[in-house]
Amino acid sequence: MATFLVLIPPGTTSGDENARIVRDRFSWVAFVLPVVWLLWHRAWLAAALAFAVQALGAAIADHPVFGLAGLGLCLATNLIVALEGPAMLVAGLERRGWTVDAVISADDRATAEEIYYTETPAAAAETRDGVSLPASETSARRHAPMLGLVGFKEGR
Repeated sequence: MATFLVLIPPGTTSGDENARIVRDRFSWVAFVLPVVWLLWHRAWLAAALAFAVQALGAAIADHPVFGLAGLGLCLATNLIVALEGPAMLVAGLERRGWTVDAVISADDRATAEEIYYTETPAAAAETRDGVSLPASETSARRHAPMLGLVGFKEGR
């Protein structure tokens, strides 16, 4: 089982639909493509640093004596990003005010999301423009059932 951290944006309550789920594990994508992975997750400074270190490693790899040291530097950079990448994501979100709302053990991301949204109690009934919504429109999940990419409401 893997460990998932659920982070919620500042000023929201548990069960928010904008929650971010981060899997705390070794990332193979970050190991193979560390700079692209860091750019994808908006870690600009870490991506620039990883690119600079890898460029230095590639330059050293051309040297006849220190070639293996350059290769080792590139592999060490990939390994560090793959091992510490998820922790860097969580730290970056916490710097922006996000808080860890739950820690979930599950087999995959879909199961972790289902556990989080079904077992997290709704903080309060939702309201729209100060008017209380009917009980049929209020749910902890707050989403209409989905069929493929097209959403639909039951009974309409």
